[in-house]
Amino acid sequence: MMSSLTGRCLCGAIHYRVSGQPLAVDHCHCESCRKASGAAFVTWFTVRAFDVVWHGDKLRWFAAAVGVERGFCGHCGSTMAYRHDAEPEEMDITAASLDHPESITPEHHVCFAERLPWVEPAMLAGLPVFERARMAGQGRRHGKERVTEPWPSTPV
Repeated sequence: MMSSLTGRCLCGAIHYRVSGQPLAVDHCHCESCRKASGAAFVTWFTVRAFDVVWHGDKLRWFAAAVGVERGFCGHCGSTMAYRHDAEPEEMDITAASLDHPESITPEHHVCFAERLPWVEPAMLAGLPVFERARMAGQGRRHGKERVTEPWPSTPV
């Protein structure tokens, strides 16, 4: 059993430590999570809110709906947290923000009825796989960016 989980936003301005075990680890397919993250779904881990200690800059909170707030970094925009009035003692944190996201394993898909039609296991399994970013000439490349030091405050 792990004793704590640590993570941060993309630019490193916000760090956190969670003591204890996640209560749940879910892939959420709801439209709100998709819009807030810009991704097909978001993997969240749920923890007791009092088990989270935030360091560095404060999370910025967006009131996404009545009783629902989404926390993000005000510098880099990383989606970090979710909380709602129905479960005030709990908080969801994005699994991808963990320093070691491989240390937790998703247990469920939630809001699966809202999934995008191309997020079907059979369709995903049939896509070509690249171990690294695609080669030049094959479209936009994505890969490891500077994630260990803060972004410069002025354009480079």
